[in-house]
Amino acid sequence: MIYSCQVIRKHFLFNQTYKLQIQEDKLFIGLDDRPAKYELEINFLNKIGWKVNDQGVLQALGLKYQNSCKWFYGQPSDLLQIKAILNNRIFFHSISSFYSSNEQIGSGASCKVLLITDTQSKKKYAAKCISKEYITKKNTPDRLNRLFNEINILRSIQNHRNIVKLIDIFEGEQTYYLVFEYLEGETLHKFLKLQTDLIPDISIRIILLQLLNGINSFHSENYIHRDIKLENIVFCKPNVISSLKLIDFGLAISNIQPVSFAVCGTPGYIAPEIFQYDESKQGQKFRFTSKVDMFGIGVILYRLMNRQPLFESDKTKDLLQLNKKCYFSKGYHNFYSNSLNQVLFGLLEVNPNKRLSSEEAIQLLSQQQLGKQIGGSFATTKSHQNDIDEFEVESTIDHANQPYPFSAKILKQELENSYHQNDDNRFITSLQKSYYPSFSLAFSQEMFDSSTQQISMRNGLFEDEIIESDTHQKQKQK
Repeated sequence: MIYSCQVIRKHFLFNQTYKLQIQEDKLFIGLDDRPAKYELEINFLNKIGWKVNDQGVLQALGLKYQNSCKWFYGQPSDLLQIKAILNNRIFFHSISSFYSSNEQIGSGASCKVLLITDTQSKKKYAAKCISKEYITKKNTPDRLNRLFNEINILRSIQNHRNIVKLIDIFEGEQTYYLVFEYLEGETLHKFLKLQTDLIPDISIRIILLQLLNGINSFHSENYIHRDIKLENIVFCKPNVISSLKLIDFGLAISNIQPVSFAVCGTPGYIAPEIFQYDESKQGQKFRFTSKVDMFGIGVILYRLMNRQPLFESDKTKDLLQLNKKCYFSKGYHNFYSNSLNQVLFGLLEVNPNKRLSSEEAIQLLSQQQLGKQIGGSFATTKSHQNDIDEFEVESTIDHANQPYPFSAKILKQELENSYHQNDDNRFITSLQKSYYPSFSLAFSQEMFDSSTQQISMRNGLFEDEIIESDTHQKQKQK
């Protein structure tokens, strides 16, 4: 047993006291000497509602029972403990009871991102709001699975300083909400766009070591990100390069068990071995390795050292061809240290068996002492925007049904944009280049037994003042 306390069910004529127990993956409510009357599995297919008074103090929790909501009142300290135990293990309802909406800071086809404020602490967070219509419109559980998978992965890596932290998860009538820590700085992509001179060796090392430490911790938990790119690296504070975090785990998977093969990622960052996979085995079980992430880090390091993409084309099909062939200049970069050059070539090794791991790359960088400890600010030549968040997005061309120069056998399924974001709208517009979204050409996760119909059945059980209007104001959902 994880936790136990008393709760009260209020009736018209009398109140009934029950015992609430949390055991591993189930919540039970019943009388002391009888089998539990109410039982709830703790998973993402269920949700719990909360009642909060005007002072923001928890009063009751609500459970779905026979198509209605049963409310159980308890001591605020007990309810806080229950909420903490269930946090990010089950969807909560009533997001507006805990957060107020400030403004929209990003939008896209699948989601919008709001800057929200905790009503008690007044601390700011970023709420990634994912439309249920987007999740269900393909009539397959793949998008829902990816959402659940992302939450599970973020739960397991909550305490690394270089990985974005998931705070809360909520479910409204039309929307899923993922509440993240608010990162005030810019993406690494935008940071690079602001530079007019070569980035110093020490600055590249500071950035690279943080990224390597974050991905090393991620790999040590047997996960693979599969979408390492400039837009998925964000600084916590403007102008401070020692505050880097990795974001967006929508394509991440566990490497413990083989999964159905999928060509996925962002064109220009995809490891070459993915393109070499035998087409006849498409859809069969395949074991991704952490080396696919290391190639993506190599692409980023190349950009940091050269200020130019490793593979560059205005057309997606041409970019994918360049990415597949993996031809690039391997000249020594005289402006940078030997160890940084060694790491670059080791990360961009075509043979994944010879490619550097995160630990090996860290060791190579450590062979040459840093001129100073990681920390401090980096002065750029242009002013930074304070309102840029890791989820800032742009409206982009839909590449889903465009042809690609690979066999139809691999590319017969449309590119799925999931909910991967890109900032730098102004830069891309000025360059008149299309943003290349993340994609997956096959289901990246094993299917859940549940169907998408369960989502609609769960709507309407709670009243909730939710944050999902086009004018960014609260609306009452009835």
